[in-house]
Amino acid sequence: MREILVVASGLLAGLVAWLPCAVGLAAHRYKLGGAEIKTSNRWVLLGTRAPGSFSVMGRIVFILVMLIWLGIFFGAMAVPMLVAKVLGVPSDSPSIGHAIYANMFVAAVAFVCGPAIWRRLAL
Repeated sequence: MREILVVASGLLAGLVAWLPCAVGLAAHRYKLGGAEIKTSNRWVLLGTRAPGSFSVMGRIVFILVMLIWLGIFFGAMAVPMLVAKVLGVPSDSPSIGHAIYANMFVAAVAFVCGPAIWRRLAL
């Protein structure tokens, strides 16, 4: 049961880390391709603005948000190992490796589904 929780934490950490990256990459490709964003969602419109169009305070906030996101991203990568440690799973358990594979599987699925999610949000 503990090993299943470690693998599940790898799946969840993959969702937290890779899904925003995949959707963001799809948004970037669409924006560079000249696609028009037809949404009225303020968050989507804010997320697709060029950072150079922000005020000085906006740029500082942007940098802080990116640093926080970097911490969340790398923190999510460490979640399976932390869950294994808390649950007392040995460090040489194959479940930790399975959690890493699960994380990479979620990454692959997210990058395949990212453009579809982006189109649903913005177009």
